[in-house]
Amino acid sequence: MKLSDPHHFRRLAGASLVLAPLLLLASSAVSPALKSDEGAQLAAIARHPDRFYLFSILGLVSAIVLVPALLGLMHMLRERAPGWGYIGGGLMMLGNLLSIGDWMGNFVQWQMAAPSADREQMTALLIRLDDTPGSALPLQLSGFAFMLGTAVLAIGLYRARTVPAWIAPALVIGIVANLAGFLASSVPLLIASSAVLLAALGWTGTVLLTDSDARREHTPELGRARPAAGAH
Repeated sequence: MKLSDPHHFRRLAGASLVLAPLLLLASSAVSPALKSDEGAQLAAIARHPDRFYLFSILGLVSAIVLVPALLGLMHMLRERAPGWGYIGGGLMMLGNLLSIGDWMGNFVQWQMAAPSADREQMTALLIRLDDTPGSALPLQLSGFAFMLGTAVLAIGLYRARTVPAWIAPALVIGIVANLAGFLASSVPLLIASSAVLLAALGWTGTVLLTDSDARREHTPELGRARPAAGAH
C-alpha cells in the first residue's frame, strides 16, 4: 500500500476509524474494577493482573491506531472546513499522544501490584504520582485537549455536512462520557461510551472504505440534493 496515494490513505484512515473504537471497547470490556483510591486500585490489579494487562495493551493499541483515524477526519474537512479540521484534529491529536503516556503508566501500576512489590511503599508512590502537579499535568492537559478538540472537529463535520447530523453530537458525547468514565473509575460508563464512539467513528470509517473511486476524489457532501444527470 502506497500511503502517498490518497485513495490508499483513505482506506487506511477508514480502517483505523473502525478499529480504534473497537479496540477501546474491547479494552473496556475486559477491564477489572477500577478504583479511585490508590491502595484499592493496586489491590484490584493484584487480583486480576492478566485482565489489567489486557485492558492496558488494548487501550494503548487503540490510542496508536487513533492517530491515522484522526488524520482521516481532518482529511474529510480539507475542502469545506479545513480550519475546523486543523484546529480540532490537532487538539485531539495532542490529547491522544498525551494519553499514550498515560496508557504506558498502566504497565508501571501492573508491576507495582506484583506480589514481590511492597504494597505499602507502592501505594505511597502512586499517591505521590497522582497528587504531584508535575506528573498529573500531562493527563489533565490530555483530557482538556481531547474535549476541546472534539467539540471543534464535531462543529467542522456538521458545518461541512460530510457525515449525517447525528455523528457530530455522538462523537462529543462519546469522548466526554469516556473521559468521565476514567475520572469516575466506572467500567460500565467506559463500555457505554466506547460503544457510542464505535457507532460514530465506525460509520464514518465505513464511508471512507466503501466510497467509489470517483467519489473519493472529493469529500462527499451529505444532506444536499445532487444535480440530475445531464444538468448544467
